[in-house]
Amino acid sequence: MTMCLSVNSYDHGFLSGLPAKSADTKRQQDKFVIFIFSDGLKTQYTNAKPILDKYGFKGTFDVICNYVGKKEGYMNWKEIKTLNKEGHEIGSHSMNHVHLKQLSKKSIEYEVGNSKKCLNAHGIKVTSFEYPFSEGSDDKTIVSIVAKYYDFATRGNDPLMFLRCDGMMKYGQKDCRTLTDNGTPTHANKYAIRNWSHDFEKVQNSYSDAQALRKFIDVVESQSKYNKDGIKAIPIIMYHGIGENKNDSATDIDLFEKEMKYLHDKKFKVITISDFGYNKKNNYLFVKDIKRIEEPTANVTSNVTTPAPAPTANVTTNVTTPAPAPEENLILEILKKLFRLGK
Repeated sequence: MTMCLSVNSYDHGFLSGLPAKSADTKRQQDKFVIFIFSDGLKTQYTNAKPILDKYGFKGTFDVICNYVGKKEGYMNWKEIKTLNKEGHEIGSHSMNHVHLKQLSKKSIEYEVGNSKKCLNAHGIKVTSFEYPFSEGSDDKTIVSIVAKYYDFATRGNDPLMFLRCDGMMKYGQKDCRTLTDNGTPTHANKYAIRNWSHDFEKVQNSYSDAQALRKFIDVVESQSKYNKDGIKAIPIIMYHGIGENKNDSATDIDLFEKEMKYLHDKKFKVITISDFGYNKKNNYLFVKDIKRIEEPTANVTSNVTTPAPAPTANVTTNVTTPAPAPEENLILEILKKLFRLGK
């Protein structure tokens, strides 16, 4: 299960002054969203897919290859192939969902590379990888292995992904190059595309469904502040289990239905990770077929509020500042809780 870390990612500052509703309702064509369904859980097929079908939405389903058809509560190959055939994207989430940073280089190669070979062997073309536990995008060795096999990789946890990777002043990025001048991986790049774990925040903050829906709306609408002159930021929403009720999943069917209806009624365009392209010359992401993103635009950091110091550890894995152990323990406890809900 990939969960990432606190959406105290509002630490980054850019959501701090959001109105309850977006004032920019005229530029609906500039409202995009991506869904990541992590782990390949059965309820994503039985409960989420019918709602996605209802609204004509497609998602990116990241599967753990050795769990498929073998572990209770996870999809089988027939279901995954059906998703793929119907236009959903299938991504890799490793062979066994283990902590990559605890493995030898040979074992990392197996988890990362063989998961792509596994999907290919079932007739599924895969271009993206999701880091288990959102760990590894700050490790040069892991990133180099991921880059051998995939075009893109995702991890948490930020409410918006800035396509030029320049939207959070805290990290000092001006583009999406993979490595800094001293050779360490950057915070955001095509192998560290940032997603937002909706259900993690719901569990962490003990939100009611009404509160979770309000937060969801705030996050998906927050892009309007940056997309007035082209597509510069997109929310990538991560889900895990979509349960029959509040007792068996962080996100239940009723809440998921309301969220999808909101996006449909507000005319959001739903795309997948594979709809991204990458400009190698200038190091930025863009949405394919949205030509104007290719034109140079103002650096969005000029519109970003300088964030205040975070009261808790930055659990998005700042390379130079490790999180204190107590915060890590809290995260693990929430992960365990979500994992039990997803079974």
